[in-house]
Amino acid sequence: MTAKEKVRFSAAEKWLVAGFLFIVIGISVPIWLAWNAAWRESMAEQDLQRIVNAAERFFVEYGYWPSPHMGTPNDVRYGREIGNELVFNIMRAIDGPGNEGHRLNPNRIQYIDPPRKRRGRSGVDATGVYLDPWNTPYQVVLDTDMNDVTTLTQTIYPNQAGVGVVSWSFGPDRQSDTSADILSWE
Repeated sequence: MTAKEKVRFSAAEKWLVAGFLFIVIGISVPIWLAWNAAWRESMAEQDLQRIVNAAERFFVEYGYWPSPHMGTPNDVRYGREIGNELVFNIMRAIDGPGNEGHRLNPNRIQYIDPPRKRRGRSGVDATGVYLDPWNTPYQVVLDTDMNDVTTLTQTIYPNQAGVGVVSWSFGPDRQSDTSADILSWE
């Protein structure tokens, strides 16, 4: 055979290669999707632990929670009606909403340093909101009334006695109060 001659495949050989490729793709795609879903869930679980740990370290340092609403008669939920950037600006030592002039974190200690938001990953967006891997704000409730009970309002979850901070993600379904939610206290 010379260099100019082309190798020709029969129709049966072409169908055999195509069938093999379909099998490989049919097995690989579901495996990759399952791995990606587990990876995102693990990322959210780690973020929630970091959020709780950062808030607890803040409390140890200052004796109050990282909230501009300390002393209010009810605990405050951030991430729904009130943006969670108020809490994260304080814990990130950012001079901005919730921490104007570094008034609540005067030592400018950085307790948490989430990355910038990227597609499929958690992180802080351009406005300072900390988003989970599914692009929804992390929910944070702090014991702002200092009664040693974190009161969870507008949710199915029970109040948490003896806990000063809780956080959760809506999970892959992006809906609150479903079995897909990822909770810091479980």
